[in-house]
Amino acid sequence: MNKKPTAYAVVIVLWLVCVALLGVSLWQLIAGVGGYGGARKGIIIALLSVNTAILACLWLGSIKDFIFSLTYAVMHKKFEKVYSAVRKYDREKDGEPEVLLLYCTCNDFNPDALKKSMRQNYGNFRTVILDDSSDPEYKKQIDRFASDCGAEVVRRKEHKGYKAGNLNNYLKGKTDYDYFVVLDSDEVIPPDYIEGVLKYFNYDKNCGTVQARHKATQGGNVFQRLMGLSVGSNGETIQVVKNFYGANALIGHGMTVSRACYEATGGFPLVVAEDISFAVKIKNAGYGIIYAPDILCYEEFPVDYVSLKKRQCKWTQGNLEYMKKFGKEITHSNMRWFEKLDLMLSHYSLPIVPVLSLVLTLCLIGLGFAGYPVIGYSMTVYAVMIVFLCSPMLPDLFTYKKSRNFFLLIPYFILNIATYASLAPMMLRTVFLGLCGRKAVFIVTPKQSTKFRLKEVLKYSFDSILFGVAIGALAWISCGNVLPVIYIVAGCLAAPFIILLSNITLPIKVRRNYIHGKETERALPLRRGSVKYGKALSLNK
Repeated sequence: MNKKPTAYAVVIVLWLVCVALLGVSLWQLIAGVGGYGGARKGIIIALLSVNTAILACLWLGSIKDFIFSLTYAVMHKKFEKVYSAVRKYDREKDGEPEVLLLYCTCNDFNPDALKKSMRQNYGNFRTVILDDSSDPEYKKQIDRFASDCGAEVVRRKEHKGYKAGNLNNYLKGKTDYDYFVVLDSDEVIPPDYIEGVLKYFNYDKNCGTVQARHKATQGGNVFQRLMGLSVGSNGETIQVVKNFYGANALIGHGMTVSRACYEATGGFPLVVAEDISFAVKIKNAGYGIIYAPDILCYEEFPVDYVSLKKRQCKWTQGNLEYMKKFGKEITHSNMRWFEKLDLMLSHYSLPIVPVLSLVLTLCLIGLGFAGYPVIGYSMTVYAVMIVFLCSPMLPDLFTYKKSRNFFLLIPYFILNIATYASLAPMMLRTVFLGLCGRKAVFIVTPKQSTKFRLKEVLKYSFDSILFGVAIGALAWISCGNVLPVIYIVAGCLAAPFIILLSNITLPIKVRRNYIHGKETERALPLRRGSVKYGKALSLNK
């Protein structure tokens, strides 16, 4: 699909205007600094300057989110015309290409999800389970499933390279296929998935990979239900705009890759974030990535706060590793300037934003110790930060404006802000260790949840509580008030309550069948205690 730099040109112009306004505000603040000694005045000016530079950096991502959301609102009908043209294409007329469904699992096998993904309206495909499990019970379950359902099981002796190594171990040197689909353990692809993606490859002969849209299955507890709203909204809006004005992302599952593309790239990079790294190699090999919003797959949002924390730790490690190993490759790649910028804004922010936020917080505390009137100044900072916090959630308004989930957006917004604020100490520790040389490791996100007791709640929230108390105490000592750092303090202290939200189970609606493109539903209660959510959230039966 033809990409244009228009949206990013608007982003840059608007950002420069905002930077100019921040610069004027900084000049006025500096001009108002009086009555201090030379050294103290210099420290205050330096801290104000650092804060202004950080706010300017944070605003670049916020403005991008705002412009992309606005672009979708204005041009979604035009985008739909392009996708309508794709849907009119037939698959290749010289027979059915050979397609592999590659199901990756490591002690998290979900037979219901895989069984539903195998119900394809397509004849020429094979299912291969790439099993890295160490648990004997999972291995037995996988072997029984393969025997009953006609799937092949492949296990490797040396578990190197995480998921990427697992895929490469099977694909290297193979030529008996045309395309392969990567499936995660909890994923369900629709029956017309293969038919749909082949139309994209036929529509654009330069297409090397098609990434399908994802939506979270309805959560079985309050935490999962609310936080899962974020999965569908971004895929329905921002990722569509990237098809035309940015760099398409890969999420590591629900994606189909052609054999020619895989061979041209030399395989998946042996890193934790193999998906976003593979996307760079695809572009450098001269192939394109297309996002397919009309092909809807389902996945589970992490079942509780602890699972999300582990996934966020893996993502932070992976993105930091990505920055270190692929930064120069992105800079010198054959991608256009706005695609490079989009990649950096999309994937560098995860490890960078927590660090910038910490520096901003420490500068506010430092201003308090220097005797600067922090309370009034922090209100200005918060006004700027609100834009930063709200911009990523604009897609939710477009997605849920006509849905009953619209009424959940306020509690979702509060929970989202508090949850990611409470994860700050973990992310900062992960970034610090990564910069000190600790190798990134692939952490499997737990798929089971239990009812958390007080001891476990304190165990998993201790770092957040300690961090929040420390920041709050420093703010109180420096300026006699915690208001300048209330956002991060409140989020960290809310961690125990966020953990307990997964103890509140909810009835779920199980999507039973696809009937003429629509889904029928029925209600199903979810038990407390240890539950295999993949079974409770099956889409067909």
